[in-house]
Amino acid sequence: MPVKNQGNDARIALVASWAVVIVIVVQGTLSMLTQVDDDRMPLERVAAVVAGLAAAVLFTMVQLRTVRDRPVPPWMPWLVVLAATASFVAGVWLNASLVLGTAMLLLGGRRLAVTWVGYVLLIGGFMLTQDVNPFITGFLTLVAAAIGLLLYVLTRLAVTVGELARARETVARLRVDEERHRISRDLHDILGRSLVAVGLRIQTAIRLLERDPQRCGEQLEEVARMVSEGQSQLRGLTRGETVVGFEDELASAQDIFERLGIRCTTDVDADGPVGELVDTLGSRVLRESVTNLLKHSRPTWVEIGLREEATASVLVILNDGASDTGRARGTGLADLAARASALGGSLEAGHLPGGRFRAICRMPTTDPSDLAADRPTPLGARS
Repeated sequence: MPVKNQGNDARIALVASWAVVIVIVVQGTLSMLTQVDDDRMPLERVAAVVAGLAAAVLFTMVQLRTVRDRPVPPWMPWLVVLAATASFVAGVWLNASLVLGTAMLLLGGRRLAVTWVGYVLLIGGFMLTQDVNPFITGFLTLVAAAIGLLLYVLTRLAVTVGELARARETVARLRVDEERHRISRDLHDILGRSLVAVGLRIQTAIRLLERDPQRCGEQLEEVARMVSEGQSQLRGLTRGETVVGFEDELASAQDIFERLGIRCTTDVDADGPVGELVDTLGSRVLRESVTNLLKHSRPTWVEIGLREEATASVLVILNDGASDTGRARGTGLADLAARASALGGSLEAGHLPGGRFRAICRMPTTDPSDLAADRPTPLGARS
């Protein structure tokens, strides 16, 4: 995936690493152009600057290929080693960090340890042979190693952030696919079952048309009732009134959080199956809250609680990583709040200190028969 599509955090990490590389190049250039107390020829100084610049460009190419998950040609890291080492030999000491950073990006395990330690000892020994003060030699060697490690860490950070961005996009697509599957299933259950039943009723009415007009009329009245019921269910489907049980919705949310590495804590205070209103309104509130926190937050933990009070079931969803940018809230939770209010409950959602976001839904513990008129027909239910 191109760098520009990996999110601001990945770009920040890359820009920070490029700033470090620029500092190395500028330091080496100034060192070569301002030192006049040695016997280097001007051509040697220019060659050292050019070699250092070439090493920086080649390292950046290796880095970008690593971030974009593209193969690195075998010759490219060797050119980084040759160019950086040549400038190092000429006196641009910090360019050795480009070799160390490249080794950490491409090698692993024992090969990395041997290469890293060997190169550090090599550059330290070379500086000592050039009559560099042992204290300065140790200090510059340590700085070069630290810069190489910093370049590696920033690059790996960009890679990790890019992978997280792709994972979020994948999860979003999975939720869309899941919703499409749910709608497809509900359409099949509503239209398929209803059309088959209507067809059978019409066939019976045709057979009764001449010998029993009264029963034929009854069959046609039943067909009209079934068609009207099907239309009502279809309208409910277009409004998103698909009913999935609270326990299934909770399990789905836990599965998504586990795949994303988000710690999810649940505390469901229920001795047996949850009430019908929790299964309808509660599952929709949970689904909308999970969708919103994945879209608009960067949570590291989520807490989902369901407790029973004297007259209501209370669902609480709390997460961190919420950013209050002043953006207007969508209609999902607002519509659910209106529905909860119509059923005698309430839904409150908002930001809390510390970058947290909380949604609290209170659902009255009413006899399910009293809610039949207000509750959407469960799509896909078998009669």
